[in-house]
Formats: sequence, C-alpha cells, structure tokens
Amino acid sequence: MMVFGPIFSRRFGISLGVDLSPQKKQCNFDCLYCELKPPKRGMPKTIANFDKVLPLENLLENVKEALKVHKNIDVLTITANGEPTLYPHLKEFIIQIKPYIPKNVKSLILSNGSLFGDKKLQDTLKEFDIVKFSLDSISSSFKKIDRPHKSLTIEDIKDGIKSYAKIRKNTLICEILVVENINDNDNDMILLADFLREIKVDRIDLGTIDRPPAYNIKAVSFERLLELSKNFESKDSKDLFVSLPQRKNTNIDILINLSESDILNTLQKRPIAVNEIENLFNKNSVDRFQKLFKDGVIKIKNMGLIDFYTL
Repeated sequence: MMVFGPIFSRRFGISLGVDLSPQKKQCNFDCLYCELKPPKRGMPKTIANFDKVLPLENLLENVKEALKVHKNIDVLTITANGEPTLYPHLKEFIIQIKPYIPKNVKSLILSNGSLFGDKKLQDTLKEFDIVKFSLDSISSSFKKIDRPHKSLTIEDIKDGIKSYAKIRKNTLICEILVVENINDNDNDMILLADFLREIKVDRIDLGTIDRPPAYNIKAVSFERLLELSKNFESKDSKDLFVSLPQRKNTNIDILINLSESDILNTLQKRPIAVNEIENLFNKNSVDRFQKLFKDGVIKIKNMGLIDFYTL
C-alpha cells in the first residue's frame, strides 16, 4: 500500500508513487476537489504531524524493493492521502532513499505548500530534485476551494512559499486547479501570475478536475483553461512556462492556423509546451513550429521535465 504504480503521468512521464499515508486521509486542507472525504472527526486539531505514522524502516524497505523491480521510470513521486510534509520522518526518508534512486530518475514531492515557511521543512525540501506545490488562489477564493486548517492563512502560506523560493536550487513547480464558479476568473489568475512571476517559479501546471471529487463541484472546459492561460503571458520580459493538460479533439476555434509571424508573436507572450501544439493548432501550424525550430529561429527549453517552445 505504500508504493503504487508505475503509472504514466502527463507531466512527469513514468512515475513510481510513494504514499506516506496509505491508512487514511491526513491533511491540513479539505479541498473541494479532493477525491477523499475528510475523516469523520473532521479536520485535525493540530497540523504538526500525522497521527498515524508509517514506520520509517518499513517505508524504506518497501521503496528499496520497488526500485529494484521498476528501473525504467522517470520520477519517484512522494505523495500521501493528505499532505506529505506532515510525515515526521520525511527528511530521514529522502536522505536515506536517495542512494537507491537511479541517476536518471528524479525525486519529486507533491505538496499543498502550506508549511513551506518552516525552516526544518525547507532543509528537507532541498533534498528533492523537484518540488511541486499547489496554489489555487490567493484571493478570497482560497478558503472556498481549499478549506484550510483554521491556523493557516493565505498570507502566511504565500510568505512561506516565497521564503523557500529564495533559497531553493531545485526545480519548483506550481499547480493551479480551476473549479467552476470559484476561481475560474481572470482576477484570480492575474493575482497568481504576478505572485508566481515574483518568486520565479520554473513551471505552472494549469488544470481542472479530471477525477470524481468528494464534493459537488464542476470542472471548467479546456477552452476556458486556454482563455485563463492568457493571464500568464510574459510581463517585463519575465516568462512563465504554463503547461495545460493534454486533450484531444477539443474543437477549439481560436489560434487554429498560425503563420510564422503569428507563432513568433505568440511565443513572445508565452512559451508553449511542445506536446501541446498538436492539441491547439492545425498541421500546417505544427509544421511551421518545427521548421522554425530546425532553422534556429525558436528554441526548446526544458522546464520540470516538459519541453517548451520559446524564443
């Protein structure tokens, strides 16, 4: 139960997962889009640690054995039924498991970012190759969608993320999940874009609900995500690399056919993931992207294991 997969991740390739809380949901958020309902007793009274803790020795043994079996993976993904940074042995685990991770495999942790201001946790996060945190809103929508523990405020969370961003040397990725009629508006996206530009995040994964949530909420369309992504266009020569979920047959009627000059103008505003262009543009446009790259007019930059076309 501690190790699952490998599974194919749209944004990280072949991922072997490690669940630090397989027994039950242990989290300091109760997000509306979460697949897991909160414990019957509700939110924990404290957010210091899990109250049901996997023994470190058992965890290490299971992950070591899994790495022996599954060698052809791209990432070892540390997650939880809840918030993995609440696991009290997280630093010991990542330090002791690193020698067993193949050199071509990246270590990744998926977090809600709520405790990034803690100095001890910051030392732990620096041990990972990739740190991915979620941040769905920094406006009043935050409490509506993420429903945090009463001790957590969005300002403290922002300060913590900003603090870690200043000292980190690994890849930092932000995930934004959009929910209909809550944070699916330009104002929320503009505020997020300004903040993420300030902390110089490496990549932004902009998505919506694609699994059955525990609560009665709705996803937005791919077309709406595409519209919202325009709020992350370049500003003051500071690019934000935004990845959209891969979707086929989206019936998008905008940006279908781009000339070479259109492509250059588009990339001047926002880099576009290489694996997304076939979902957004017609074949002639795709061919033009590839020709411009071959001719050295545009380049490919890898951000958090995803290739982007950029100027």
